[in-house]
Amino acid sequence: MLRFPCVLVILYFLTLPQTGLAQTGMGQTGMAQPGLAQGLPISREQLDLTRLLPPPPAPDSPEQKREIATLLDLQQHRTSAEEAVALADSDQTVFRFADVFGPDFTEGKLPKTAALFAKATGVASFLVPDAQKHWNRARPFVVNPDIKPCLVRPKSPSYPSGNATFGTLAAVLLTAMVPEKQAAIFQRAQQYGHSRLIGGVHYPSDVTAGNTAGTVIAVFLLRNPAFKAELEDARAELRGVLGMQ
Repeated sequence: MLRFPCVLVILYFLTLPQTGLAQTGMGQTGMAQPGLAQGLPISREQLDLTRLLPPPPAPDSPEQKREIATLLDLQQHRTSAEEAVALADSDQTVFRFADVFGPDFTEGKLPKTAALFAKATGVASFLVPDAQKHWNRARPFVVNPDIKPCLVRPKSPSYPSGNATFGTLAAVLLTAMVPEKQAAIFQRAQQYGHSRLIGGVHYPSDVTAGNTAGTVIAVFLLRNPAFKAELEDARAELRGVLGMQ
């Protein structure tokens, strides 16, 4: 299977029709597909990350050894403040982006926004574990015991990073809602992924793959008419709370 660079993957999705499987929720067998059958606006048949992402570096490869060295260097120099941010960023919630939007960016004031991102998070949580199981990459602290995570040690495989997937997915959707803050939104998303490296629970290539996965999922969701309608409602709500016309 040909593996596309991230930009080509996005262009590929932009050429897909918005009819067919996305509307019917039925596969070629006539059976409801996993994901759609659970009320999510996507299915594994529509978006298989194992066919869109490159494989991770092989165990004991020079690239993986360089990644281990990077993590050991980050571990040696990480501060208590960085550890605190990494711990807080373990929570996959769009409201970690309050750094960008201010104190009014809360679930209590933004119920439609919260509901929209709960759905988006559900899609990422549905798709990423299949990719992780497919490649079954051992976590860096398993490969090298000198890596001492400052976070809870995940039991799932390492590639791609679910947190980086979520952070980039959230950034693309938030930018669609508040394009005026695009630079700050993506800077925060980058920090979200970097927190997984500070924490010692992911390799840099895990985060890079998560960034690609999050972008692809976001593009797919933005082409779903029902999801886009929900996003417009959430957009009006968010901009109203922020006092933006």
